[in-house]
Amino acid sequence: MQLELSGNFKVQELELKFKPNRNHSQVTVTSPKNVWEFLAPRLADEPREKCIGLYFNPTNEVAALEVISQGTSDAAMVSPREVFKTAFLTNAPAIIIAHNHPSGNPNPSDNDKTVARVLKKAGKLLDINVLDFMIITHDRYYSFMESEPDFNIELKKGGE
Repeated sequence: MQLELSGNFKVQELELKFKPNRNHSQVTVTSPKNVWEFLAPRLADEPREKCIGLYFNPTNEVAALEVISQGTSDAAMVSPREVFKTAFLTNAPAIIIAHNHPSGNPNPSDNDKTVARVLKKAGKLLDINVLDFMIITHDRYYSFMESEPDFNIELKKGGE
């Protein structure tokens, strides 16, 4: 049976439930290299830019992994609203945002730098720690945490 709907609808109440994906639990990252090792197989060979969010529980285990956006061969739109929505739904105190560069060049563009700073500021305002903003390629990565003073926050194993 196929139901066709058209027109405008008003929603009185909407219930949204988040169900943790147990496939990512027990994955703990302690460095940008660990994040790259985890994400490179998922992102490196994509022909278009994909932006992925890693949402952590208090012990730095991955509570959720979400494709936030998918763009073109050289750009992907990243909305802070979309990034932090999943952080709230998963109760994540910390996140890492990563995207691929299909060109294979991990160096950040001016737009990458702007987005990284906007997300960092928004996270601070929302009390959600943006631990890193990363660019992933098949054989290397760029980490704002490692390369930029504003992201110089260490990941601690086991929530220490």
